[in-house]
Amino acid sequence: MKARKLTGLKILMIAGIAIACQKSEPSDNNGGGNANPDSFSEMIVPGSFDYKTTKVVNYQFDLANAPLNGKYKVEIYDFIPSGGGSIIKSAFVNRNSMLNGELAIPSTLNKLYVVLKSPDRSSSLHILPVSANNINYSFGSGKKSLRKTQVVSTNCNSGCDVTYNNHNSNININSNDAGSVFCITGSFNNKNLNVNKANVTIRVCGNIDFKNVNLNSGSRMEITDGSVVDFNQLNLNSSSGEVVIYDAEVYINGNFSPNGGIINYGDLEVDDNYNINGSGSLVNNGTLEVGIDLNQNKDLTNNGTIEIGDDLNLNGGSNTINNCKILIDDDLNVNKTLTNNAYIYAEDQLVANGGADITLVDGAMIEANRATLNSVITGSGTTSLIKLFDSSVFGSSLQTIINGGGGLSGNLEYCDSDGIETNTGSISGGATLACNVYIPTSACFPNGNGTPTIVDTDNDGVADSSDAYPNDPNRAADSYYPSSNQTATLAFEDLWPDQGDYDFNDLVVDYRYKLVVNADNEVVDINGLYVVKAIGGSFKNGFGIQFDFAPSVVSSVSGNRLDQGYVNANANGTEAGQSKATIIVFENAFDILPNPGSPTVNTDANDPYQTPDTLDVAITLNAPQTFANLGAFPFNPFIIVNEERGKEVHLVDFPATDLANPSFFGTGQDDTNPGSGRYYKSVNNFPWALNIIGGFDYPKEKVDIIEAYSNFSSWAQSGGSQDSDWYNDLPGYRDIISIYP
Repeated sequence: MKARKLTGLKILMIAGIAIACQKSEPSDNNGGGNANPDSFSEMIVPGSFDYKTTKVVNYQFDLANAPLNGKYKVEIYDFIPSGGGSIIKSAFVNRNSMLNGELAIPSTLNKLYVVLKSPDRSSSLHILPVSANNINYSFGSGKKSLRKTQVVSTNCNSGCDVTYNNHNSNININSNDAGSVFCITGSFNNKNLNVNKANVTIRVCGNIDFKNVNLNSGSRMEITDGSVVDFNQLNLNSSSGEVVIYDAEVYINGNFSPNGGIINYGDLEVDDNYNINGSGSLVNNGTLEVGIDLNQNKDLTNNGTIEIGDDLNLNGGSNTINNCKILIDDDLNVNKTLTNNAYIYAEDQLVANGGADITLVDGAMIEANRATLNSVITGSGTTSLIKLFDSSVFGSSLQTIINGGGGLSGNLEYCDSDGIETNTGSISGGATLACNVYIPTSACFPNGNGTPTIVDTDNDGVADSSDAYPNDPNRAADSYYPSSNQTATLAFEDLWPDQGDYDFNDLVVDYRYKLVVNADNEVVDINGLYVVKAIGGSFKNGFGIQFDFAPSVVSSVSGNRLDQGYVNANANGTEAGQSKATIIVFENAFDILPNPGSPTVNTDANDPYQTPDTLDVAITLNAPQTFANLGAFPFNPFIIVNEERGKEVHLVDFPATDLANPSFFGTGQDDTNPGSGRYYKSVNNFPWALNIIGGFDYPKEKVDIIEAYSNFSSWAQSGGSQDSDWYNDLPGYRDIISIYP
């Protein structure tokens, strides 16, 4: 509320005007809109628009033909987990069963990342598009390789200083040519590209067939998402040069011997030998296929899949780190440093030469047909495994030769089914000749080893490895809204039923819910985190949440703050007089975020900043509840205006509680009609509250949200069909001067 004082005469005058003037009928506009509204009040908004920044996605997962009994854990993420994604939902499903449910996710999110965790600790990642707000998927239908890194690709739509579109002759970029970013699009087939200018970027977009490419003087090439590029010859001639392959398909004919860095997030195929020179490097986050040998002379980091048609030779200057899988059709020859954190397969032999320094870390695995060890291989962390398979494939009776300088050490098992044929080296430091360690299969481990020992300490049917509460039979996992690492924002106008100034900062609360579920996917605890960020006025506003279940379902409430005396609470912490469970989080926002002496808190940049305070509210239930019984996210949040208990403000079309005073409905600018399910909308279809699932940087004091956010009006006037990401911090989306601080 903006501080304004009304004298008794002014109040009577306003009341008289309200009686004398007949209220306008609500607008029935269906999205025509006002092309350039200067303020919120000039918008023309469809009557059906609900101002939601979310969409509801229904999912159905089929766990057919799973190999193990017991409960499998399904984790749904908003982004690739290893790339910073956060959990939205955790649930359990038995083999040969179905898992059904729904999610509330950002309207802009069109892809979900689903991890299936087996009772034996193996897991797989499934990247699933959201089609028509539905996901139907069988986990038996396939599996995605787990990429350790996910990045956003560049493109040729912006940032190009020079664009070659449908170019029909060779391209030569020299030191005196203007520009630093050169984009190649459209048709460019069987032509040469020569780059002799330092520190430039060549951006390739589309289906391109290069003849000869020479990248000199530290130039960088970016091959963008969706591109298909064929190189007859690619020469990366500078140690400071770099080629970045995003989610694209790249083919290199013949040999490839780059002197600079290669970073691959897509699919890279080299027909013959791939020679990483002493000044080169390779970081593979996608899939790399090499037709003959991969000869490594410098740095190689593999976070995805490498498939080699002949040998992998790790030579004297190399330093190799494997974090996923390397599949070799012939020999693995190691002459320098190899750190294996995952899986390597050699169809013929593992050769650890005298200069080799090989370490297997935390359950890593190397499989080969035979092995010759001239240096010591070490196991670090949890037990790792070197496993040999049937030697008859190559007609050799010798599987293992450990020479004088060779050996095994550390937390390592060496599995040779017919024993070590020659051993003049050493086996020490805890290394054993055994085949017992259990290593589960996964996206990075196409083969595993051993039989799982499934531990379920609390006997709830969920293995300890998947159980967030392994010692509690009533709790097993956590689900979140909006997600485990994100918060949503509630932003209120508090002059209801009168029109506000639409800066949506009268009360700003960031929040997140953690719902603790049992092994049957029922909710047993609700934990709400509420961060009071701003109070844009002098009203002493309270804040509460209503759920769909009865108050008797609640066992206890803790962490909320009731210190003003106008809220009556039941013994279990719910508000008295309500037919649905209602939790008042606080009665007066100024008790949470103190006023520093100015009329507002954290809305005027000239006033002292107050650090937002957080309330953690724990709601324990008497009996487990299905998600459907709780009500849809974000449940039903509301404010109580200026300690007047009957004066509530809710989100659009969310009903008032039993204690709201219905005499406010239909007064001022309000056009609530409970009979038609219309609540807290003005006659012009405007709201008094917003829920922004992606978080919200609110406007400064008395700054209209349309002034702060360039695309808000097109979003509202289109009924949400346009600019659904209006609140994001993207170029051209916001006027930073209008946003606090």
